[in-house]
Amino acid sequence: MLHIDGSHGEGGGAILRVALGLSVLTGKPFRITNIRSGRPKPGLKHEHLHCIRILQRVCDAKATDVALGSEEVTFIPGPVKSTRFTYDLETAASTTLVAHSIILATAFSGKNIQLTLRGGTDVKWSIPADYLANVLKPALIPVADVTVQTVRRGYYPRGGGELFVRVKGKAPGAPLAPLDFTERGKLMAIKGLAHATTELQDAEVAERIAHAAKSVLAPLGAPVALQCAYSTAASPGAHCVLWARFDKSGLLGASALGERGVRAETVGADAARELAALIESKAVIDEHLADLLVPFLGVCGGAFTTAAVTKHLTSNIAVTEQFLETTFSIDGCDIRASTHK
Repeated sequence: MLHIDGSHGEGGGAILRVALGLSVLTGKPFRITNIRSGRPKPGLKHEHLHCIRILQRVCDAKATDVALGSEEVTFIPGPVKSTRFTYDLETAASTTLVAHSIILATAFSGKNIQLTLRGGTDVKWSIPADYLANVLKPALIPVADVTVQTVRRGYYPRGGGELFVRVKGKAPGAPLAPLDFTERGKLMAIKGLAHATTELQDAEVAERIAHAAKSVLAPLGAPVALQCAYSTAASPGAHCVLWARFDKSGLLGASALGERGVRAETVGADAARELAALIESKAVIDEHLADLLVPFLGVCGGAFTTAAVTKHLTSNIAVTEQFLETTFSIDGCDIRASTHK
């Protein structure tokens, strides 16, 4: 049984989520200690607890010490089975981070998985649902058949959003092309979404977010197409998600979340400045996508050039190397994975 040290690197929940996905993928059991020891309140939070329980259902896994606040967990996976169900995370816990672990666990299983996750779709400290659908999903097209759809928005504190995820797993042993995100190419277009809940519509919050974002992005010289949208949600909220498309493998995303007391114009400008800085850099993929792609790079091999080497990235590399016969190398912001098969 593998032992995972949850205090490694940034000491956050990503270590557990990646370990869970790789455990189901490889069939290797593990015990993790010091869960989230790098956080003010260590141990399992709702999203981590529910991620374990969901994957237990997906593969009939056995798990011990699965309780809020637990700092040690043992997880023994079983074979993945085709399944379809709805699961409520009960809070505004991130459906997108849970979805990432599920996709990793099942993308190479040969099974069909359909899940509707209820919780937070656009919340702090996690990737927004539109980033999952328009940045991570396209990055995985060469190796994984994934569908992501936001059915209902979920903001803090009540959550109540719904994210539909379907994974058609590739057959185990099927040939996989290495992932290659090393040539960005020419910037072709910038797209995005400015969303707000319906109680903010009279104040034209979505339109103001979009206008501010466009003002920042216009000088970059590429077409900018931002959709404005409103919908009902259990809690009021707003956000802006942007992504840049290039004519080669470049894939950059950025986002900003609305908060009480923060002007709509600030939300749009913040997201746009983040994306503009990425475009002006030499990055082929942004640092958030790099963090998420590490375990897939471990499975398939390949390389990417990112904006920054984060503690999340190095932690994910350490976990991936424990589960897979893969060696990573880091040269500046160039990351390469060599599989030993």
